[in-house]
Amino acid sequence: MIKTSTRLGPTRCVVVTICSLLAVATPASAQNAWTMWMMGASSPWDSVGTFPGREQCMEALHQQALAVQKLGLKVSEDGPAGSFTGTDTDRDIRGQCLPDSVDPRVAKEK
Repeated sequence: MIKTSTRLGPTRCVVVTICSLLAVATPASAQNAWTMWMMGASSPWDSVGTFPGREQCMEALHQQALAVQKLGLKVSEDGPAGSFTGTDTDRDIRGQCLPDSVDPRVAKEK
């Protein structure tokens, strides 16, 4: 019998936890909608929630920053930029609110 491990790495565990918390995000209308994006050190940006406006996205982003902080990471929030970074010696987690027309996975043209 082959024994397989179901243990997740620390970064993946954090990202899974955060995504689970975001499952209650409210759907948004197409006009003026904002999207919350999250990423871990070894995972790309992923859309994890859409909100009807920037304020709602920012509140949810703040809640995620608090959840990351409770996991033991040092969190720095940048309200004007609509983002946060959580780091420790082994993990780097980022979150950001952007208008739904902006995708952080797409390289910016010069």
